[in-house]
Amino acid sequence: MKKYLIIPTLLAAFAISSCNKFLDRKPLDASSSSTFLSNQSEMEQGLVGTYASAMWVIANNTPMHYAIESSTDMAIKRGGNAEDLIAMGDGGPFLVNNAICISAWNQAYKLVQRANQQIVGMENGKANVTPVVYNRIKAEAQVLRAWGYFHLMTWFGDVPYYRAMPSVEEVLKAKRTPVATIVADMYKDLDEAAAAFDAAGTSAVQTIGRVNKGVALGLKAKLALLIKDFRTAATATKTLIDAGQYGLNPRFTDLFMLNGQSANANREIMFAQTYPTDVNEPQNWMAVIGVPRQVTNSQSSLFPTQNLVDQFEGRDGLRIDASTVYDPANPRLNRDNRLKWSIYMPGDTMVHFASKTAALPYNNLRERTVFNIYTNVRRKFNWSTGVYNDVATNNDWIGAQAAGIQWQVSATGNIGGVGYVWNKYNDSTQYTFESRVGFVLMRYADILLTYAEAKIELNEIDATVGFFIKRGFDTDSARSTAIILLNQARVDAVNVFTLLDSLKGLTDVQLGQVVAQILNSYREKTSILGYHISTIADTYESRNILV
Repeated sequence: MKKYLIIPTLLAAFAISSCNKFLDRKPLDASSSSTFLSNQSEMEQGLVGTYASAMWVIANNTPMHYAIESSTDMAIKRGGNAEDLIAMGDGGPFLVNNAICISAWNQAYKLVQRANQQIVGMENGKANVTPVVYNRIKAEAQVLRAWGYFHLMTWFGDVPYYRAMPSVEEVLKAKRTPVATIVADMYKDLDEAAAAFDAAGTSAVQTIGRVNKGVALGLKAKLALLIKDFRTAATATKTLIDAGQYGLNPRFTDLFMLNGQSANANREIMFAQTYPTDVNEPQNWMAVIGVPRQVTNSQSSLFPTQNLVDQFEGRDGLRIDASTVYDPANPRLNRDNRLKWSIYMPGDTMVHFASKTAALPYNNLRERTVFNIYTNVRRKFNWSTGVYNDVATNNDWIGAQAAGIQWQVSATGNIGGVGYVWNKYNDSTQYTFESRVGFVLMRYADILLTYAEAKIELNEIDATVGFFIKRGFDTDSARSTAIILLNQARVDAVNVFTLLDSLKGLTDVQLGQVVAQILNSYREKTSILGYHISTIADTYESRNILV
């Protein structure tokens, strides 16, 4: 009888063993978590997933950076939003119940986690791809991981630090790592990445949504500024400047419009958060929340502040409190032209792609509106007659609300006047609710200004910057003017010190006029940095321009 019992027992044991072996088999038609990233195709797929985690957004796919900038004194959000709570110190920025803080923390760490998975998991297939390909893919993941940590440290200071996927226990016992420690590791990663990009022959801009050596060194400089390592910041940015692969876009507006971003003149845009142009989703509402209520289909909720407007110098390159051309009664006039291309002020003509269906006479897909908050009318361009008409009622009128309530929050936007609205990122070739305009994350202009800042902090101010600072220009104005002079002097093979010597004998007024002429000559008519006015007169100032 015992013999008969042994047989079913052995059969059961064999069945269990076979089942275990069957369940342990690796899938034949797909990758498993233990073997994924075992070849180049899978590594590229994993990298795409890492990039997807770098697309940081809030509601309606609005760039998260846009919301964070709105929590500063440069912008104002309609009442009750997390951005305003941060700005007022109420519910943020260090309280866990603030939605912006939660989103920023989660999305940045999601990127770090995906990058760590990519870098560690790629070891599975290291032997199956060439070293050049392997190191290039790893380099992109390293830069993206550093991008995540840079923002975490900028926003929160010392943070938990992981270079591999942490266990649950490690997360629960996490402690903050000093910024300087993390930055030191990021330096090594970014240097390794830069070398890998060189070895792979990676172009200066792969696409504006992908990282490369330029982004790696630019990010290294930003990390250096976090810990006041100005020497490293200066060295990293000088390397980029000397490489000669990047320049300033001659049309400032192109930086914030889809066609201009696609062309990317002089490769000024080094890195951007992009949106697909071949499908209808995701839709970017960055433009929507900046359109005033006097425009059709608008949901205004985010506005520039007076503080931001005051940062734009006069046309003479001086701050408005020192400028001889600034008129506080007409603040729109005689300003750095970047102001009008960034911000609409009362009296400016706005153009919006407000509807996909024409509704004449005032909507021919595009609407032209003269921004007005002072009267209860909307001044609209009549496409049938070619003239502007006053149309009754204006939700942006400062008297729209009774009892002195001049800015009321409603379900579809704000009612009551707010003095400024955004022009930047408003692309009239894009339907407002389906905009594909990318959000710029790094520009060559950032590199130039970072270099200037680092040199100033090191007390190694370039003679050109120092010259204009001594003559009353603020630091930013001196930097931007000096950068243009240096670039153009190099192009024209003119010694910049010869140029400076010729300016020493000028009065402050004459110097301001000469600077305006230089900026005028350097930029196109449609440019924003400086301005361009055709002139026939042979002025003293124009005769003294040597570049």
